Amino acid sequence: MPLRLERARAWRAPESWRRVRTIEAHAAGEPLRVVVEGIPPIPGATILEKRRFAREHLDELRRTLIFEPRGHADMYGAIPTEPVTPDGDLGVLFLHNEGWSTMCGHGVI
Repeated sequence: MPLRLERARAWRAPESWRRVRTIEAHAAGEPLRVVVEGIPPIPGATILEKRRFAREHLDELRRTLIFEPRGHADMYGAIPTEPVTPDGDLGVLFLHNEGWSTMCGHGVI
């Protein structure tokens, strides 16, 4: 059966699919996947409210980013958010294979 590379190259994802862009980082010997595009602003006045919203509404996305085939058991992720304090530059939600954490040492580095 001949390869039909032109057909494969012409394929485009359906518009209904969510496209999330990430960058991969490695800090303190640990992997970190940082979401840079594709997630709308996460509501909440505090980072804990944002985390609660993410846990209730974005857990499928967490599993997609963290578990195989895109991730692995030791993968950690970070989603930058709007700041929740007047002097803050940004907020960050951390995600991993067991859920949404309140902190990630290598993610802060």
